[in-house]
Amino acid sequence: MVIKEIIKAHREKLPERRKGYTQKAIVGGHKVYLRTGEYKDGSLGEIFIDMHKEGAGFRAMMNNFAIAVSVGLQYGVPLEEFVDAFTFTKFEPSGMVQGNDSIKNATSILDYIFRELAVSYLDRTDLAHVAPQGASFDDVGRGVEEGVSNVSELSESAATKSLEVLKQISSTGYLRKRVPQELVVLQGGGGPVTTLETLVPEARNSAGMPEVKGASTIAAPAATTAIATGSVSIDAATKARMQGYEGEACGECGNYTLVRNGTCMKCNTCGATSGCS
Repeated sequence: MVIKEIIKAHREKLPERRKGYTQKAIVGGHKVYLRTGEYKDGSLGEIFIDMHKEGAGFRAMMNNFAIAVSVGLQYGVPLEEFVDAFTFTKFEPSGMVQGNDSIKNATSILDYIFRELAVSYLDRTDLAHVAPQGASFDDVGRGVEEGVSNVSELSESAATKSLEVLKQISSTGYLRKRVPQELVVLQGGGGPVTTLETLVPEARNSAGMPEVKGASTIAAPAATTAIATGSVSIDAATKARMQGYEGEACGECGNYTLVRNGTCMKCNTCGATSGCS
């Protein structure tokens, strides 16, 4: 007995509210707008191609081509297949590319588009004329080569939660597939301040402020602000500046509560002014 099994392809549609990015460039003097849509995991799910000052027939063909590629992506066709099929195709407009930091020349509009998608979503730096700098978008420079470390490791749970939030709110293509694999915290400048260990507040206290468990260290120019349990503590001078006090004594009552009142000064304690009403 022969059993014939039929497997139907399943189309995975994108979420109603999705991430993506828009890239404007000029290819051979013709403006091209490439827009993308991404799944929740950051993989490419759709593209839109808009041409500027082109004929209606050519624009319609490009729009429908973008729809065909998008449907293929949603049915599971790997982006690598489209890249291999359409890069190095030759037709006009072609030539120098302006406005793209990685692609500087293209043999056609399709060659440019799939070079850009390959660099942004597949990390195909071999198709870029100028490779994106660094192993990831958050590289910290040459401190390691000089034997100077300016990073400290976060706890495993804090780093995992922080990366999850970053991946949810950022576009993979916009970052050119350079989302960090692990999270580190810079240590530079003046004294340390205590800040959040995670990016997600877990509870709120009685005052309605978010409470965050745990703490890690991040350097700041001045250690005047501390965030530990959601409450913010600042010194008196900083608080006075935030309230608008200029730091001068009132000529009537002697209090340092003068605030700017137009071109003059006004005392918030006794109401006296320096000549203006």
